[in-house]
Amino acid sequence: MSDVKQTYDAHGKLLLTAEYFVLQGAKAIALPLQYGQRMDVSEGRQADVVSWKAFMQEGLWFSCDFQLPDLKIIHSSDAEKAVVLQDALKAILKMNPQFKLNGGLDIHTKIDFHNQWGLGSSSTLIANLATWAGVDPFQLNEQIFNGSGFDIACASADGPIFYEKDKKPQRIELDYPFLDNLYFIYSGSKKSTRNEVRRFLRDGAVTEAQLSEVNGISEEIATTCDLADFQRLIVQHEALVSGLLNSPTVKSSYFSDFNGEVKSLGAWGGDFYLVATPMDDRCVLQYFKEKGLRVVFPWKELVLNKR
Repeated sequence: MSDVKQTYDAHGKLLLTAEYFVLQGAKAIALPLQYGQRMDVSEGRQADVVSWKAFMQEGLWFSCDFQLPDLKIIHSSDAEKAVVLQDALKAILKMNPQFKLNGGLDIHTKIDFHNQWGLGSSSTLIANLATWAGVDPFQLNEQIFNGSGFDIACASADGPIFYEKDKKPQRIELDYPFLDNLYFIYSGSKKSTRNEVRRFLRDGAVTEAQLSEVNGISEEIATTCDLADFQRLIVQHEALVSGLLNSPTVKSSYFSDFNGEVKSLGAWGGDFYLVATPMDDRCVLQYFKEKGLRVVFPWKELVLNKR
């Protein structure tokens, strides 16, 4: 390849509605984020080695070296992550036989969020790899993670979308007059989305009535202009997922005294919560600080919405 550095960028993601149900074709609201991942590809120092280094703001968090041409792992800081990356590189070579890993490469990635936050370190990587190799990112994601693909759609979206599996995403406007009442709170733990997807596809049973209900909730959440109505829909959605998983809602478990509503996002029991409350910033921050939760994003500081 040329010694000119090639750069690729992708947006992070959050799933606002239809977690789990989206795997069965439900209509979900998906949110691309102002945070994401950059991938730089340049000529390597060793002619037969792909040297991979992954950074976040705190510094290097993963490194791996592959021997060409067979992509044998010759060093890694995390064996499990190295195998996933190896699988992805081998997959893109099969998907596009014209794409070659000739000569050594130095590949540096950087996410501008913490890798434990579950905001798309894997999906942004898949999206950037697919752009670099000229392959379909949804097909690549299907091979590696077998997810719904909403996160891949977010990687290149410029604002909130309706997402249905195997359908073209639809751009939507979420210009809520109550945006200042919405927050995202990091739960302090990260669920393995890959494992959750496998578990749900193995055990989950979704009825047509449930799919219809969650689709209706997504459509109403996309169009409501009233905070109280938004909160009502959150409660309805949480009850639906609670029944599906036979698991209590996050509010009933941890925040029963909170003045507002709390919704799990993505895999239940991990990652981020959505909070809708009439309380002001100071009170919101104080409440969750007392719960030991200090990573709080107002909606406007996290969700991407280019026009």
